[in-house]
Amino acid sequence: MSSKLLLVEPSATMRYVLENYAQSLGFEVVAIGAYNEAEEALHQQYRSYGGEFSGVLFGWPIVPDDSADALILKLENPEFSDLPVIVMSTDMRAETRAWVAGREHTAVLRWKEYQAVDELLQKLLQSPKNDQDTFTTKFDNADINVLIVDDSVSIRFALRDLFELQGYKVSVASGHDEAIAAARQSSFDIAVLDFYLQDGTGDALCKKLIADPNTGNVACAILTGTYADHIIKRSLRAGAVECMFKNESSELLLARIDALSRFVRQRKQLGIEQRRLDELVDTLAGATMVIGADDTIIYASQQASSLLGFDNRSSLLGLGSAQVVDINKIKSSSAGKFRAQWRDAAQGLVSVVYRQMLLDEKNDIVLNFKLLPGVVEPKVPVGTQTIQSANDVVAAVKLPQSSMPFVAALNAYPASLSDSTESVSLLLIDTFVAEGNGDMQPTTQFADLPNVIEAALKNVYKRENHVAHLGENRYGFILRHTTEPQAYLLTRKIMQICNAIETQNKSLRISCTGCLCGVSKNKAKSTAQLIRLTMQGLDVVNQRGKNQALLLDLRRMLPVYASK
Repeated sequence: MSSKLLLVEPSATMRYVLENYAQSLGFEVVAIGAYNEAEEALHQQYRSYGGEFSGVLFGWPIVPDDSADALILKLENPEFSDLPVIVMSTDMRAETRAWVAGREHTAVLRWKEYQAVDELLQKLLQSPKNDQDTFTTKFDNADINVLIVDDSVSIRFALRDLFELQGYKVSVASGHDEAIAAARQSSFDIAVLDFYLQDGTGDALCKKLIADPNTGNVACAILTGTYADHIIKRSLRAGAVECMFKNESSELLLARIDALSRFVRQRKQLGIEQRRLDELVDTLAGATMVIGADDTIIYASQQASSLLGFDNRSSLLGLGSAQVVDINKIKSSSAGKFRAQWRDAAQGLVSVVYRQMLLDEKNDIVLNFKLLPGVVEPKVPVGTQTIQSANDVVAAVKLPQSSMPFVAALNAYPASLSDSTESVSLLLIDTFVAEGNGDMQPTTQFADLPNVIEAALKNVYKRENHVAHLGENRYGFILRHTTEPQAYLLTRKIMQICNAIETQNKSLRISCTGCLCGVSKNKAKSTAQLIRLTMQGLDVVNQRGKNQALLLDLRRMLPVYASK
């Protein structure tokens, strides 16, 4: 019995030429002009004895075609993975070659060279064992994890196969929501985002990926079919590091991905070198911090963070130095060795001995220190106020332990801002959800919402340890401002952003209430008293209804939103 071939080609002329030539080689040919009919023929081939196809002659579409995409997907199914396919192409486009390169037992042939079908068929119809090394990966890019986001089936799978042939680890997503979910589940180095997606735009997706702490390290490249300036500008402003174009050659596309890969590898190498530097500093110099010209901590070794009770060095970076050290004493002293009492992560006082030196031309201060035996009691008079340790405050107000860094930061402000023109306020908000027009319920009724809300709020106000989830449906902010109207505007803005947070369940709507209390105006109160006072105000607001705020530091009730 002769081998049976399935020939699919919309052009009647090309179909006639190839059908006659294949028959002259001794093959039985089923010639079809429509891609959807070819897909059905593949599906039905096992229904009758002797109906199985030995191979497919596939006339690749000249323009995008949904039915052709469906046939492509059919041929990628595991049940057809061993079926030999010869792709007949007129222009040998990048996506054509990419699909051929990524599928086993597949070859591509220009239509004008159709008589080479004989040789290719003989090769492809051999045992798969003889052909298993034909398409092996020859590139070592397995350290780079790529996410491709495109709502076109043919494009995303063509790119996937093209990149996989170069050795990259590749995942695909069809749209905005699917991409966000994939990025949160896996760590991607590069994301290739189509600009026009059915459920959004690539620049908006790029912004969201970069802003999310769980996905922010990804390098985004926008893929677009146009060279329009406004598309490129929007993409670069959103944080994309590259713009790629769908009509450029596969070689140029791969060159761009290779360049991004070098950037990713360099960034990873810098991270490794930074960790080595930290280990070297810990070994040779011990606990070390560097205070920048703006009085923030710009470097801290791992040993420094450990001695001061911080979970990791990143918890110290960006922190106001006055929350840890006696910055006024340090700035008034020259290089030398000193004893002092500093504050640890829980805002308890610890005795240290330290050396300080000033870096030339930068006004950065290097502190190398070690702890002295014994710890001063955690409650120490400062002015008219008694400062409790963060641990005592958390226990007194019954806050979760995870809020300790937030309470420690709040604890340090009354003393650190005593001579400053800047003001500080404590904002507490409660969040609720309503389905449709139903009654409000605390967001804790929906397991995924607290983490989503916390991540969104921390992205709004990025100062370290100034935003915290205080348990249940309550969140805290430490706001720094110069005038009272600024505090009001910040509160309004935060509540508006909270209301705009997107949920997986599109029928859910988030609302909130808030209470703002001035820290600077209530220096006589302890941190625990201040938090309790703000909580009492929040209870009053909750009785008034959603989207209302009480501003205690203005000494009057002022709704952020008009009552409905």
